[in-house]
Amino acid sequence: MHDFFFKHWGLDWAAAVFMFLSMYRLGKHHRDGFVLAALASAFWIAFNIKVDSAGGIVANAIILAMAARSFAVFTQPPSEPTTPSP
Repeated sequence: MHDFFFKHWGLDWAAAVFMFLSMYRLGKHHRDGFVLAALASAFWIAFNIKVDSAGGIVANAIILAMAARSFAVFTQPPSEPTTPSP
């Protein structure tokens, strides 16, 4: 049973946990969700290297870059909705 769950050194588990945390934090409009997404992508890249998946490596490298860019340009939404002036 241990081999089934930790066949890939826990890389897949770490990636999944960081991705779930990322989605939760981004849903709460917290900027650190992008950092967690970047960490998840880094773990997915390591996992895909281990299982020899070029597509997974490329896709997660792009996602990591997008998370870094989103972190850089993220601003908190206004606390109260603004109404357009008449």
